[in-house]
Amino acid sequence: MSGDILMVIFPSRGVLTRALNRIANLDYVDIKRAAVVAKAASGETVILDDDLSPDQGGIAGGTLGAAMTMLGVAQLGALALPGVGAIIALGTAALIGGLLGRATGRFAANFLDFGFRPEQIDSLSERLQAGHPALLLELKNIDEVLPQLREDLKAFRCEMVEPLRTAVAG
Repeated sequence: MSGDILMVIFPSRGVLTRALNRIANLDYVDIKRAAVVAKAASGETVILDDDLSPDQGGIAGGTLGAAMTMLGVAQLGALALPGVGAIIALGTAALIGGLLGRATGRFAANFLDFGFRPEQIDSLSERLQAGHPALLLELKNIDEVLPQLREDLKAFRCEMVEPLRTAVAG
């Protein structure tokens, strides 16, 4: 829900890095997800978040699939085959398991939502200036921690520390 998302705009990338270290060490802040959004000089929006791409899902799925099928075939007795039979059996198992795992990983990464919704990022990117990155934090208890978090972030000269719903509306 967008009501749980806090938007913090910083004057520079270095300040954002120092502030993120500070926020991570605060015991009263419970972060569910985070993303850094910046606007390049060309106007392009750059997003660093926890979203998993299909390629990343395919790599993870393929690696896991290959390893699991190789170990499964070895457990079924492939190592007892004479000559190069064991190598052929394990290689074939790794190939088939890797292909199936890659397809499964890509499918899962395409259909599972891991990151922020595009409309949340789009509404923020319109307000950003080049060189002023923003941090999006999805917090469990935003209404309770917002006053204290604003106080803790004063030292970092934040340009805005607001819930996304109020920042976009105003």
